[in-house]
Amino acid sequence: MLPALALLLAGCGITNPVVEERRVREATEAHFGSPLAPIDVGPIVVSGNHALADWTQGDFGGRALFEMGDYGWQLLLCSGDSMRNASNLKRAGVPDFNATYIADELAKAELSVPAERLARMKRFVGTAADHEEYLRSLGEGQGAAGTAPSDGPEVRANAPKS
Repeated sequence: MLPALALLLAGCGITNPVVEERRVREATEAHFGSPLAPIDVGPIVVSGNHALADWTQGDFGGRALFEMGDYGWQLLLCSGDSMRNASNLKRAGVPDFNATYIADELAKAELSVPAERLARMKRFVGTAADHEEYLRSLGEGQGAAGTAPSDGPEVRANAPKS
């Protein structure tokens, strides 16, 4: 019975939240990851075509907002604590219901995140390009220049939806 139900649902276009969380994790790792500094991703909250992923790397961290696009999860923006607020998610183009759901679920999920890790995410300032510069500086310090990811998910400005 269960295998038949799984096949039926697979054909209905219903997304699997576990699969989508894994894909968001992979997109976050692809964009911010570096062999010089391991990345810790999570919690991740997915709602509709939007997802928010907490991440930390060394003494750096932030929250990455993704949108499902034609080629998978694409990075919309990265920020610190401001992404915990539903009104800021709405300003970034996330529909009302999804923004509220993401903010509420993230607040619940972050209750189990150590305060020290939350503090690293709170310190995020700048842009994804600034983070790439941070990764380059790590590489230069160890003689491995050019290790910043350059072909990760698309980054685009916080533009209103048309």
